[in-house]
Amino acid sequence: MSRTIKYCMAGFGNVGVRFARLLLEKEAELRAEYGCEMRLTGICTRSKGTLINSEGLDLEKILAMNEETGRFDEKDDDFVRCGTETMIAASEADLLIELTTLSIDDGEPAASYIRTALNRGMHVITANKGPEAWRFDELNALAEEKGRMFLYETIVMDGTPVFNLVKKNLRGNRILGIKGILNGTTNFVLGELERGGSYESAVKEAQRIQLAEADPSMDVDGWDGAAKICALANILMGAKANPKAVHVESLADIDAADVAAAREKGCRIKYLCRAEAGDENGGLKLSVKPELIPFGDPLASVNGTSAAVTLYTDLAGEISIVQTDPGILQTAYGVYSDLCTLIESTQ
Repeated sequence: MSRTIKYCMAGFGNVGVRFARLLLEKEAELRAEYGCEMRLTGICTRSKGTLINSEGLDLEKILAMNEETGRFDEKDDDFVRCGTETMIAASEADLLIELTTLSIDDGEPAASYIRTALNRGMHVITANKGPEAWRFDELNALAEEKGRMFLYETIVMDGTPVFNLVKKNLRGNRILGIKGILNGTTNFVLGELERGGSYESAVKEAQRIQLAEADPSMDVDGWDGAAKICALANILMGAKANPKAVHVESLADIDAADVAAAREKGCRIKYLCRAEAGDENGGLKLSVKPELIPFGDPLASVNGTSAAVTLYTDLAGEISIVQTDPGILQTAYGVYSDLCTLIESTQ
């Protein structure tokens, strides 16, 4: 027995484009394995325009438009001028895939998009860590109230199954602490410093290979990491935190001499995100800062743009997961894995 899931998308940047291509690549597999067809009925972006057709849009045509001009054709019959919340309402979709950019200050407008979709009876998949860092309890409670799924596997380590690992494979465990290398840009910069480069040249190289933005402050000043450790702590440890509650120290004060001195002590400097026992945020202390860790620590060997997280549990002990040099496909896969979870759970 086959079924159709109508979905709409907020945002269509690199992740959205790769996810769309992945959907086309997996179209036959979704039909064969799940008896499911995905039908796009709305897509809204800040810079490319909006397309809406509750009967279905041509995904290949949208990808071609984006490839040719970097935006949607205003002469297209489905082109409209409206904002994301209007698109969500008009799309008549069953699912919102939310892929807008992070707002570190308040998690908006992504949180409002998610709230609107849930209130309209839609499931939600997001790749945006802002809503979970700022409003996880509210949005999760709303999803439960509406009997809808709120999924977010890709928000911290792309397609690496951190949240699914805890939910599905660590049942009965309590997460006591979290430690992670969660930002590929800063890990890359530290690697360049270890090779004797300056901080400035390391950042420039990260920008040259399009790893860092023209303004790298979100990464190197720790705010990307702050949003990620908040999301992890809020979801896995019941913290009531937001990024402003995180103790953050910039990587900008670290130089090659600091890295060399650490090596002489049998350590490496890593830019670590932590959630551990404390007095605030649900009894947790949250931090993002450069730290010395011994060579024997599992995170000491995490190099390049790789990411890693260590979970401290009450029953299963200490568990570390490493993701080696992830790319845009892995981020798109994280969204796709949530889609598979949704399809399986609602059959």
